[in-house]
Parts: sequence; C-alpha cells; structure tokens
Amino acid sequence: MSRRAPLAPHLGLPSAIVVVFASVAAFSPTVHGAADVADDLQKIASNGQVMVAVGNDVLSRSTDSGKTWEAQKLEERAALIDVAACADESFVALDFHRHVWTGDAQGSGWRLAEGSMPEDFTPMALACAPDGGFWVVGTYSTVLHSSDRGASWQKTEFGEDAILTTIRFLDADHAVLAGEFGIVARSSDGGASWQMLPPVPDDFYAFDAWFTDTDTGWLTGRGGIILGTRDGGHSWTSEPNAAGVPMYGFLSGGHGHLFAVGELGLVQQRGSDGTWRVLPSPTSGSGYLRGGIAVPERSSLIVVGGSGASTPAMVSIEPQGVQ
Repeated sequence: MSRRAPLAPHLGLPSAIVVVFASVAAFSPTVHGAADVADDLQKIASNGQVMVAVGNDVLSRSTDSGKTWEAQKLEERAALIDVAACADESFVALDFHRHVWTGDAQGSGWRLAEGSMPEDFTPMALACAPDGGFWVVGTYSTVLHSSDRGASWQKTEFGEDAILTTIRFLDADHAVLAGEFGIVARSSDGGASWQMLPPVPDDFYAFDAWFTDTDTGWLTGRGGIILGTRDGGHSWTSEPNAAGVPMYGFLSGGHGHLFAVGELGLVQQRGSDGTWRVLPSPTSGSGYLRGGIAVPERSSLIVVGGSGASTPAMVSIEPQGVQ
C-alpha cells in the first residue's frame, strides 16, 4: 500500500507541510520581546517555570512568563513541529525529520535522541505521558512509543492509510488520539492497547483533540468544525464556531476554561453555556495560530503560529479570565 504525504495542519495541502518544515529557511535569531521571536512557530509548552517555543530551526525558552525569549543552540538544524513538558519538568521536541530532541527542566541542554523513527513514517504530533514515555503519531495510522527518551521506538499500526494528527494523555492510564477519516481511538491502559471508536462521520479530519475527563471532550477539524462529546467519543455534537474558520489547536486555561486558536490568528473561548466566542487579540486578521499556553497569574495566553502572525503573542483574556 502506498503511503501518502501528510497534510499541512494549517493549509490542508499535501505538499505544504514539506515546504514549511523541510525548507532550508535561515535560522531566526531570538529577539528579546514576546512579539518578535520568530515567524512560523509551531507549538509551545510550559513546565510551570519555563516555557519552550519551537518552529523551523527555532527553539527558544522563556523563564519570565514570556516577557523575554532566549534562543537555544542545537547540534544541527531541526524542523520542530511539536513540544511537550514531561512530568519530571524536562522537555521533548518533535523533529519533522523523524527524531526527538530532549531538554532539561530549564529548557536548555538540548540533545538529539539517539533513536530514529521508521524511514517510511512522517511524524505529526507528540505527547509525553505521565510515566515519562514519549508518544508520536503520524502517517499510516502509526503510533510510536519510546520508554527510553527516544533511544528506541516501538510501533503500533491501525492498518489504515490515514494520518494521525494529535495525541493527548488525560492521566497515566487514559489517552486519546485522532486523525484523518474520522479516526478517534482511546487507551485506558497507558497506551498498551488502543480502542478504535466509531469514526466521526463525513471523513472528518481532526486537527486537535482535548478531553477534560474520560467522557467529556472536543475535536476541532477541517472546515472550521468543532465537535463535542459527553460519552467518551462514542458520539459527537457540533458546536457553532463563532470564528467560522478552521481552529488548529486547543489549550486549557484551567478550571474548565477551554480555548481554541486557528486561522487568521483568531482565538476563541468556550463559555460555560457551551458557546464559542472570538476574543480580541493582537494576532487577529492574519496568519494562523497552532498552539498556546495559559499564563494564569497574568490572565493571559501566549499563542504561537506563523505566516504573518506576530508570535508568540500575549493575549489578555477578559472578562472570564483563565484562572
């Protein structure tokens, strides 16, 4: 069975992700100041003390809640598409070229892991499980797991010619992944086994998934579709997308506050009544956003994206707040 190129999360074009992540764009030096770190940042993570933002040939950290950023030197060029903070406060970043990089709790000391992923695999998303295991999903409905910080990888395939685009761990036992053609799967044994759920109708293409418990969760996907579930993903209900454009990522503000970021640099918040509303944001109107984190003590989000968006950008959240 032939294997297709992955779809760009923000454009939905098979070749675009290669252009974005595999190009030889010049390294973007870090500029101190949250609005000028780099264009085309892909994801951001925090261990509570340090933030790390990644992109194509960019890996920067902030130790002052995003006020300033410091570039981290890597041993070689890297096209970084995802980053996660682990339970021990260390970081792991996913390289589009089938590697992971590991950093310490200060977001520094980055090293390329020894192990390489299969050559016919294209990674799309990363998670660091509560036990410290690395999990990567990508093409050909493949899930990779490393229990030795990327030195070796064990592969699970669902046997579908489909791209998995997101993986999230709720706790040590429960995890969910989603992707192309309505695929949603969950694990209740820490990833040792996966249960395929009924496919989301209409060949739904998931960009991201977020669950607050084993029953309650959301999917965002192509066409600006946002879906919610109250039965663990066995059925889904459409939720009106106030922005009317694709939203590429979820982030939690804690205490039940859920945000989505996406096309045109838009940020939305889901209210307690289940409706989504677009928040005023300096990123609105251009580019796209792929991820973000909440800064509760500042009632702000830090969001990242590219193609014209000034990122990372601080987005003040009012009046519901992120605390």
